[in-house]
Amino acid sequence: MSTDAAAGEGVSEVSDETILERYPAIRLDRLNKHHYGGYLSRRLIMGRCADCGRWHTPLRPRCPECWSDAVLPAPVSGRGTVHLLTLLHQGPPSAGVSYAPPWPLAAVELVEQTGLRFVATVVDCTSEQVRIGLPVELTWITRDGAPWPAFRPSSEAVDVGA
Repeated sequence: MSTDAAAGEGVSEVSDETILERYPAIRLDRLNKHHYGGYLSRRLIMGRCADCGRWHTPLRPRCPECWSDAVLPAPVSGRGTVHLLTLLHQGPPSAGVSYAPPWPLAAVELVEQTGLRFVATVVDCTSEQVRIGLPVELTWITRDGAPWPAFRPSSEAVDVGA
């Protein structure tokens, strides 16, 4: 399925079976399937209201701003700044995750809209280099054979809410 340029440009349908095969631990539903399907094409998909233009995540059937039901899945740029940072010193075992040094997990405020944030790990730098206000860009890591979004430092300054 492809939708118009206003909301949903470039969002293609990935079969539920493919998503479940690649992300067996995910409880798939009619709203989040676009989000996880986007992972398979290395795109971060969020909800955007076709009526008021507001972005939101997680995907919801109604816009939390204007209550319209004209919410469509659409890709975001993946550019933003670290808004909140947590350094995990312990956690469940996961392939490729080491808690020594601490594992950086950040809430990144995306350029599409002030307050639009997505949480993921930060890679390609040391935990000492990660800081609030750090400009970052979307990248992808592989966990259990499937792509997952992450952020890496960007040399480009970003203007959130532009």
